[in-house]
Amino acid sequence: MGDSVTDSLTILDTLNAEFQRLQERGTRSAPGMLKLVDELRCEVADLRQQGHELASLYEVAQELAAASELSDLLESIIDKAIVLVGAERGFVALARPDGGYYTAIARRFGEREVEQTDEAFSSSLVNRVMERREPILTTNIQDDGRFELTQSIIVQHIRSVLAVPLIARGELQGAIYVDTRMSMRPFDEAELRLLQAMASQAAMAIRSARLYDDVRASNAQLNQTVTELRETQAQLVQAERLAAVGRLAASVAHELRNPLMVMRTAVYFLDRLVAQGKAAESADMLKRYLTKIDREIDRQSKIINDLLFFSRNRPRQLGDVDLNAILDETLMRVIMPESVEVRRELDPALPSIRADADQLQQVFVNLVTNAAQAMSDGGVLSVHSHRDGDDVVAEVSDTGTGIPEENMARLFQPFFTTKEKGIGLGLAVTRSLVEGHRGAIDATSREGVGTTFTVRLPVELVG
Repeated sequence: MGDSVTDSLTILDTLNAEFQRLQERGTRSAPGMLKLVDELRCEVADLRQQGHELASLYEVAQELAAASELSDLLESIIDKAIVLVGAERGFVALARPDGGYYTAIARRFGEREVEQTDEAFSSSLVNRVMERREPILTTNIQDDGRFELTQSIIVQHIRSVLAVPLIARGELQGAIYVDTRMSMRPFDEAELRLLQAMASQAAMAIRSARLYDDVRASNAQLNQTVTELRETQAQLVQAERLAAVGRLAASVAHELRNPLMVMRTAVYFLDRLVAQGKAAESADMLKRYLTKIDREIDRQSKIINDLLFFSRNRPRQLGDVDLNAILDETLMRVIMPESVEVRRELDPALPSIRADADQLQQVFVNLVTNAAQAMSDGGVLSVHSHRDGDDVVAEVSDTGTGIPEENMARLFQPFFTTKEKGIGLGLAVTRSLVEGHRGAIDATSREGVGTTFTVRLPVELVG
């Protein structure tokens, strides 16, 4: 656009010279032609000014778009505004969310550059602009009856003032204020339009920067809250661990004390029999007491094994395992009351699986033991196995007392038990071992009918 304007001026200069030559020769039309040339020259000058203003606004828009920090953005806005309209000083006031405003930045032109200043400006003018959302232009505020002469205007010898609101999407962001002193030229309507055009761009940029600051502040607050929640969670976990240790200690002390008392009593009577030389004569009694000691040792071993499985993550020793063989061995190991009938229905075509045989043995010993204990008055214990797609499934069912519905949700929680004896770790350990094999365990029960535990294990253990 600059080149075309220059070319037009060159043509006009040539025409002007030609018309002057014609006027010297006395041509009548020469004065009219000279007037036309002057008008064209003014229009070209206006176009040149408009082109300069558009170029300046484009440059301002680019710089505003590049600034993301609010402080840098405000500094760029007021610096550009001062240079754009030829002001001596400039201020940006930002609206507060709860009303009012604050001076966000103040700058002045000095020593050929824009620098920081702490000089006062007319707050009444800024208040008026922000309340009415209308711009202000005064060429000489000292003689303008519309405005009150405040101390800042008098002391600073202010002459001309421009102030425009910063509005983005209907929201008042603040205002831009610039002024000149008595020794400088006044502002005009063209500069007001220029500052208004810049203000519309600046308002959107300020709105975006403030939203970004709000998001960043919210993220910082959120991170702080998350940190506090994590600390609180860690404290709760630690407190729960201490409480769990306390419950565990009490349960273990109680469960181990009873078998030890039984064993102590049995040993006392055995010692009496030996001391009296009646051991050979009381073989049945001797066997009964030894059996009682052996049974109590098994109880203590189970408690210790449950604690060990629960408290440490023993690495799995994987191998090819015959699940039917595991189930058969379990039924042989668990002492079954004479009143309990055992029924097997094991799928002979069941494939071997990749698993830890000892851990699976622990799983089914716990389930079969619980089933037997649930049938104190006798019943039927059923063990089934079959394949289901990529899984093998084992079911352990009893016809015992069943589990109340309110206890089903807590069934696999550590230290939860409804038994008079036990510390409530058996099913928690069982689920941990099954899930450690990427399997799943589920329970269904009806009071007075019985309970079924279903264990599902993958044929190929991955991970």
